Amino acid sequence: MKILAIDIGAGTQDILLFDSNKKIENCVSLVLPTPSKFLAEKLKAIKSDLYIYGDTIGGGSLIRAILNHLRKGYRVVMEETAAYSIRNDLEEVKTMGIEVGKEPRSDHFQTLEIREVDLSILKNFLSNFGEDAEVDAVAIAVQDHGVAPQGVSDRAFRFEKMEAMLRKDRRPETFCFTEDSIPSYSLRMRSAIKAVRRTSTASVLVMDTSFSAILGCMEEVTGPSLIVNVGNGHTIAALLMEGKIEGLYEHHTHELTPEKLKHDLRLFVRGELDGKKVFEENGHGAISLNPYKEEVPILVTGPNRDLFKESGMKFTYAAPGGNTMMTGPMGLVRAAQFRLGM
Repeated sequence: MKILAIDIGAGTQDILLFDSNKKIENCVSLVLPTPSKFLAEKLKAIKSDLYIYGDTIGGGSLIRAILNHLRKGYRVVMEETAAYSIRNDLEEVKTMGIEVGKEPRSDHFQTLEIREVDLSILKNFLSNFGEDAEVDAVAIAVQDHGVAPQGVSDRAFRFEKMEAMLRKDRRPETFCFTEDSIPSYSLRMRSAIKAVRRTSTASVLVMDTSFSAILGCMEEVTGPSLIVNVGNGHTIAALLMEGKIEGLYEHHTHELTPEKLKHDLRLFVRGELDGKKVFEENGHGAISLNPYKEEVPILVTGPNRDLFKESGMKFTYAAPGGNTMMTGPMGLVRAAQFRLGM
């Protein structure tokens, strides 16, 4: 059984070519720049009006590069699917000065195709090292807020959907979607599936990066634990007991200091953190289904995990398979094995 797991964050894309016939230490693992970063670098070299087309991807660096291109006085037109990479509300995209529509008939425009998943490039790269990238399944993790209804906060919408899934099934393995079960509002996830389908007939599933990290950390969980993923954009914490998520907390990382993080997490574990207050403080929310009144071991992952160093809390860095960068891909492998019956 072989699974290609790709966890796409704001800074890096972490890749694991899992092969059940090998020890995990001997499986190919890669940490590469996230697509939005190298696409932003391509854009910086363009000195003309620009038409952007392709997939719905994570914005990040690309958004900043586009806004800088506009400030230089150039026009930017984006195909609708590509424009959703900027915001889930296309009217908001237009207020930023970006035009949404078809490719202009003008010689003044250069074009830029944006893709988040390109298996052909990865397969060619791996073949240079004698690795066969023909796999039984492809598992992708991206962060997808979803398209909220008009007038509804995307933060509230995202947490509402996560809470609904939690109340339905608290096993973290279930927080993923097969090709035919992705919600219509999850445009980035649906785009990732389409990208895989260009070159592969393997089984495909997608997952939010927050939950792939949580699931990957469970490789090292032996009892009640608090798992915290301190990402570039979001920080999410899950209280786990007997393999189930008993509480969930999500905030924007840039809003958290070590002191604030310590304060929120202590209240969260005890079931005393007000989810509405978290939202009012520019976070997403918090929910506690089964509080834990004793001190709980803390397992930390994510690119900003060093936020914990000044918090005064005791914690351990997660390193499934001995690699701190593979929590997301390892979670994807577990999700694929569960969801696809492998």
